[in-house]
Amino acid sequence: MLIEELVKDLVKHNLRTLPLNCTGVKSSGIREILIPNFSNEPFKVACDAETQGGGWMIILRRIDGSVDFYRNWSDYKEGFGDLNGEFFLGLDKIHALTTDSNQELLVVLEDFEGNEVFETYEEFAIGNEDRKYVLHTVGKANGTAGDSLSYHRDMYFSTHDQDNDYFPGNCAVSSTGAWWYNYCQRGQITGRYKVNTWGNGINWRSFKGMEYSLKSAVMMIRPRKYVVRFTSF
Repeated sequence: MLIEELVKDLVKHNLRTLPLNCTGVKSSGIREILIPNFSNEPFKVACDAETQGGGWMIILRRIDGSVDFYRNWSDYKEGFGDLNGEFFLGLDKIHALTTDSNQELLVVLEDFEGNEVFETYEEFAIGNEDRKYVLHTVGKANGTAGDSLSYHRDMYFSTHDQDNDYFPGNCAVSSTGAWWYNYCQRGQITGRYKVNTWGNGINWRSFKGMEYSLKSAVMMIRPRKYVVRFTSF
């Protein structure tokens, strides 16, 4: 019994030392975090310690079309894919992260000609499943990609088996993706890879329009109070 209690205490201690986000990470890679208000169990995330000062947690990444993003509500709720490659972190986790602390959002996009652009949003948060993961907070946008997200503010998340948009049909079906659709979208990065028909690819209207499917797209969040520190050499 004593050994069991010691093991339990050790486990609790180790859990308490786990980070809540990626802000203390010194190199990019996969880490374990713990959000007590979400779960007593830690989960793995992909951290970016290099882009725009680091401290970012990747919540969605498209790079090669290896993962199918035309998925159902349950998959988007739980998350799917490979943290080393293409993946979606999961709506439940994203809700927990954006509820636990105020977050900013960074979207990084690249076309097949090697042009890379970005757009930052001062605030980003979504609701819980009861509220259909509504995109209730999208802060001021700034960057080189243009703002193709604010149009979706206050929209519910939709998948091919959960139609929550304003369109008479199902935007997730017609766009072969999943997103916070309105009538239907001005950008989704969950569409079909290399599919360049209108609105069906990895689209960002203000960058390459709706008939261009991007080579890569990454969404990252970090706490707004994160201080970027630059080291001089």
